Amino acid sequence: MRFSFVRYAVIILSLVAVSACSAFRDRSHDYRRAQLSEALVLPTGVSDEALDDLYVVPGIRDHQPLPGEFEAPRPEQLTKNVGTAEVKIQRLDDDHWILLDGEPGQVWPRVRVFLDRAGVQLATIDNEQGILETQWRDIEQGAPQERFRLRLEHGVQVGTSEIHLLVQQGIASQPWPAQSTDPQRERQLARVLAQFLADSENQGSVSILAKRGSKSKGKIFIEGEGNNRYLRLFLPYDRAWAALGLALNKAGFEIEDEAPAVNKYWLSYIDPEDKDDGWLSGFFGANRAKRSRYVVELKPVAEGQSVIILNYQKGRRLRSEEREILLNRIMGYLH
Repeated sequence: MRFSFVRYAVIILSLVAVSACSAFRDRSHDYRRAQLSEALVLPTGVSDEALDDLYVVPGIRDHQPLPGEFEAPRPEQLTKNVGTAEVKIQRLDDDHWILLDGEPGQVWPRVRVFLDRAGVQLATIDNEQGILETQWRDIEQGAPQERFRLRLEHGVQVGTSEIHLLVQQGIASQPWPAQSTDPQRERQLARVLAQFLADSENQGSVSILAKRGSKSKGKIFIEGEGNNRYLRLFLPYDRAWAALGLALNKAGFEIEDEAPAVNKYWLSYIDPEDKDDGWLSGFFGANRAKRSRYVVELKPVAEGQSVIILNYQKGRRLRSEEREILLNRIMGYLH
């Protein structure tokens, strides 16, 4: 009796499963058989503005299938470089800023978390300009108040960000100064924030608003055609000059002379492929290798904008292929 009951139960469940499969059929292609319905008629006096097509899909007039197969590219990941960030504190004269890997859209929420955990209240949040301004806060009883301003922007290289800090101490009625009123406090804030960002590099959150507000992708671009190729650098001139000199050294150029008054570096360079890797290279290699000499000009063209022009020192015309290779090499070391 029990066996018959179990058998009937199995049969009933099987029938239910089969009927369920037929009841929940695949409807993903039903739109192909859809028919146009008549236009909706509204009563007299009722506006049809809300029923208008906001995004009209244009018809296809000339249709030609693409030859072969085509694979659509995958969308760019918002969390690119997360988990591999490098954080540094950069310095030029009295200016300090934080340089780290990652787009501003990745760094923005981590800076917000830092301020929140520090108990610092925000007064201004500007996603378009990448600016966070804090409210005035008491340091200690009897001491002047202080507030911070953090400006987040793209770094020189694509995929990097810079955080510029401003510390003001005084009274609430004072406007923001051009430079921090307490440089030591600014350096202290930079160290604490940089350490937090280094420790929180595995956080993969991304600010869509900050990502949309970032209008540029890096601050250095290679432009021009053929023999007129050059680098365009979006930095204040003093920082651009210092960054260029550092990049030339790192790129393997030897700076023979420099003249900031005329915006030029005179260089010598040995292509790594021309160097002899044998055991005599350390003693004789520098004499046998082909040494080329160049002049690099950092030419200001607008406020906060310069171009880097590369040529031979003595009238020889630099081949476009050689210029392209060397400009890309310099570009790779600019920060």
